[in-house]
Amino acid sequence: MQTPIPAAAWLYRDNGAENEVCTRKIFPVYSTTSRAGKAMTGTLGDLIPPDKRVLWVSSCGGHLAELKKMADLYPELDSRSMWVTFNTPQARSMLSGHNVQFIPSIGTRDAWGTLHTILAAYRILRSGSYHYVVSTGAAVAVSFLPLAAWMGVQALYVESLARTHAPSATGRLLRLFPGVQTYTQYERWANDRWKYSGSVLDNWDTRLRGRRTAVRNVFVSLGTIQPYRFDRAVDAVRAVLPDDCSVTWQLGATSRDDVPGTTHSELPWEQMGQLIRDSDAFVCHAGVGSVLQALDNGAVPLLAVRSARQGEHVDDHQEHFAREILRRGLGRILPLSGDAGGALQQIAQWEPLRQEELEAARELPPLPVLESQLRSFRYRGPGQAKRTAVPAAPHRGRSADPAAAVASTAGTVSERQLRAAGEADSPVPHHKAQADSHNVGLHG
Repeated sequence: MQTPIPAAAWLYRDNGAENEVCTRKIFPVYSTTSRAGKAMTGTLGDLIPPDKRVLWVSSCGGHLAELKKMADLYPELDSRSMWVTFNTPQARSMLSGHNVQFIPSIGTRDAWGTLHTILAAYRILRSGSYHYVVSTGAAVAVSFLPLAAWMGVQALYVESLARTHAPSATGRLLRLFPGVQTYTQYERWANDRWKYSGSVLDNWDTRLRGRRTAVRNVFVSLGTIQPYRFDRAVDAVRAVLPDDCSVTWQLGATSRDDVPGTTHSELPWEQMGQLIRDSDAFVCHAGVGSVLQALDNGAVPLLAVRSARQGEHVDDHQEHFAREILRRGLGRILPLSGDAGGALQQIAQWEPLRQEELEAARELPPLPVLESQLRSFRYRGPGQAKRTAVPAAPHRGRSADPAAAVASTAGTVSERQLRAAGEADSPVPHHKAQADSHNVGLHG
């Protein structure tokens, strides 16, 4: 059963131009997180038995962020488990304290680099006696997983969150090897070959902050994927920055010398997390790693979506992933042209919370049952006339009126109260009707 988010998400679209704005439309967005969410995430945590030695393999960015969240579900593995990835500030920071083997980077759809890495994969697999090799991609998974399966090692490939409707090129290639077990994080395209494993997003939801937040500090991250620039995002952010705002940029390949604030090409993972926590609003490209890091550090991200048609990425998987984030109510879209006024102020009013925190917030305070009402119910048998309860005398200054007692009961906020607060404070109205699938998509 889907749970409504306390207020609607907003989405900008126009007549066919990607992320262009000619009108603003508001669509209700529903979260798929529920009590079953824990079980789905538990599936991701049940793929590997305890005490096994695992080789975790991935490229950097979102692939590494996803794999690290999966690995955190397995605290009882063999201490000689190993990580294989590329030598970047993100990887060095994120995997500090772990056993790590750095290998040369493999570019996007780099066939020669993928083949060349098979030699390194063979040496690493021979030296470790691993029980499992697990990867979320990208091309480096092709170098390791088929070889691991051929050597008798359990080979698991979990497709990236970014692939919301079909496998990636890496996934389609790995599917040809029967020894490689393949998993998807989306039930909508699971089948006999691609088993549904739950998603690392399952236990997240959002709510309004308890107080309105002024935007004085902004952090912007455009990811580190090479060689794709994202100048449209820089220009869009500059257009909505408040005059007295402090801003920090991680620009990746988008080198610019005309932006206010402090710029970096790439930052360590932990430093990025601190910058997100210190910011009032976080803007990022619609990459999996950026979204996961935003949620982990208490920010609902404002997403700038890259377009392959604009030469900003290899394909349009960010568009599909942004649609999924909107559907779950875990982010908002930054229009890349036109009027985006107020986008930073709106996103600053929201915060993410984990499912267990939301369940605690939705617990209703216990209804006081008057002793006379309980006695009347207890003594009334089948066929007996309904008795009128005698109101009990007020006790210690408290009213005997149940409604008044509920109003005075201290406790957590109910779901109805949470929605009411969202309607009162939100700049957009709350909708209870579920959105049609075409209403939560990006149109380009």
